[in-house]
Amino acid sequence: MNFLLREEARETERRTPLTPADATVLVSEGASVSVERSARRIFDDAAYAEAGCALVDSGSWMDAPSDTLVLGVKELPQKPDVLAGNYAHFAHLYKDQRGWQDELARFARGGGALYDLEYLTDKSGARVAAFGYWAGWLGAALGLRGWFLRERGKVAAPVEPHESRELFLSEIRSLRDDAAMPRAIIIGAKGRSGQGAGDLFKAMGIPVARWDKEETVNLDRAALLDHDILVNCVLLRGPGLVLATADDLADPATRLGVISDVACDPLSDFNPLPVYDTPTGWDAPFLHLGGACDVWLTAIDNLPSLLPREASEDFSAQLLPVLRTYPEDVPWREARAAFDVALDRLKKE
Repeated sequence: MNFLLREEARETERRTPLTPADATVLVSEGASVSVERSARRIFDDAAYAEAGCALVDSGSWMDAPSDTLVLGVKELPQKPDVLAGNYAHFAHLYKDQRGWQDELARFARGGGALYDLEYLTDKSGARVAAFGYWAGWLGAALGLRGWFLRERGKVAAPVEPHESRELFLSEIRSLRDDAAMPRAIIIGAKGRSGQGAGDLFKAMGIPVARWDKEETVNLDRAALLDHDILVNCVLLRGPGLVLATADDLADPATRLGVISDVACDPLSDFNPLPVYDTPTGWDAPFLHLGGACDVWLTAIDNLPSLLPREASEDFSAQLLPVLRTYPEDVPWREARAAFDVALDRLKKE
C-alpha cells in the first residue's frame, strides 16, 4: 500500500487525516507513506520523518504514481484541470453543491478516482471515520461564545485555533460574567456532532434540549424557536427537514438569538436552515440575519481545525483500520460507488 499525505490548500487548515503515531503503524506493516512538507500542519515534519515516512515537497501529489492514495482533509487546489490517480478527502460534491460539475469534470478528464471521506461507510451505511464530535463541540462553543457577546452588546471578534479544549473553555467562561443562562437546543443530538455539542454545554453547566429523529419527524417549530441557541448537527442527503425560515426569524414570537449550523451545507438544496447562502469564516464568524431578535448565525465548514490536534488524533484513530484495508474493503467500495454514480450523472448533464 502506498499513501501520500498532501499539504492542505487552505491557509487555515491545520488538521491531518493521518497523525505521525498512526503513520508509524502503517509503515511498520509494510506500507509506503510519503508526507508533503508543511509549515501549517499541526504535527511538524520531523515527527513524520521519525515515524518512517518519506518527506517530499508540497505539490508532489500532482505527480503521485497511479497506485498511490493521496490523503487530505479538505478540497484540492483548483489546478490542475486534469486529475489522474486516487484521492481521499472531503470534497462535498454529491448533493448539488455549487461547482460540483466543474470539480468532477477534472476527474473525468484524467481518469482519476475520488474516495470521498464522507462516503466511507460500513454495511449499515454508517460512516467509519468523521470529525463530527469536535465539529459539534466547537459549533456549540462558538454559538455560546456568540450568545455571551451578543448579550453584552459586543461585536464577535475573529476566531483562531486553540492548542487545547481547556483554553477554549477558559475563553468562553471569561465572557460569561453575570449574563443570564441561555436556553439551548441541539438537533441531531444522538450523532457524533450532537454528542460533542452536548458535552460542551455540559462542561459549561448549561441545560440543553436534545432532539433527534423522534422529536423532528413531526416538528414542533414553535417549541424549537422558543430557545436562545440552536445548534444544528443534521446533515441531510435529501429533502425533508426545515428548521427555520426567514419568516420564522421575523416572527415576534421567536425567541431564537443564535444559530450554530454545524452541518454547514448552505450550497445544497437540502439545507434545513434556508436563511443563509454562504458559510462564515474565521475572520467573520457570524452573519447578522436580522429578524425579530437580531439573530446571529455561525456556519464554519472546517470547525474542527480550531482544535486541530484533538480533532486530528480522533479522526486518524478512526481512519487507521480503514486505511489498512484499502482499496478492497466495504468502506472503499461504498465510497467508490458513490463517486461512480456522481460521475455517471455528470456525463448525462
